[in-house]
Amino acid sequence: MFEAHYDLVWRVLRRVGLPDATAEDGAQQVFIIASRRMSDIEPGKERAFLCATAVKVAGPLRSRPKRDVPVEDAPEPVDEHTPADLVHRKQQRALLDRFLGMLDEDLRTVLVLTELEGLSKREVAEALDIPEGTAASRLRRAREELAKVLARWKEGQR
Repeated sequence: MFEAHYDLVWRVLRRVGLPDATAEDGAQQVFIIASRRMSDIEPGKERAFLCATAVKVAGPLRSRPKRDVPVEDAPEPVDEHTPADLVHRKQQRALLDRFLGMLDEDLRTVLVLTELEGLSKREVAEALDIPEGTAASRLRRAREELAKVLARWKEGQR
């Protein structure tokens, strides 16, 4: 389960507002919890369980003081893109994080799980323990709010 879903868990933690190093700590916590609750995870619902756990783990970690990772300890990026491509991708990710950070936590979480991680509204509802209709309305509101954020940003770019 770890190998199959680590990237998903890490991305969810990052997109709900954790910095890279804290997301790594959070991912470890998520898989420790999952290993202890293996019997509670229904077959076929591993992604929903892991996403729900990631969202719950992220809350307390967001309020934890940020730690700096010394440059010499930072993992070496393994990427075949040019330096310009890497810079552009990093800028795009930072911009996405900034825009997502402008959304209310409930809206951002549903948007991240559906639009970025591909969970269905039903899976999101199960993961967050909310009715499916609530997940759908939060997703609609998140899309509307994100569109407003993007419109303000585009207006400022002119």
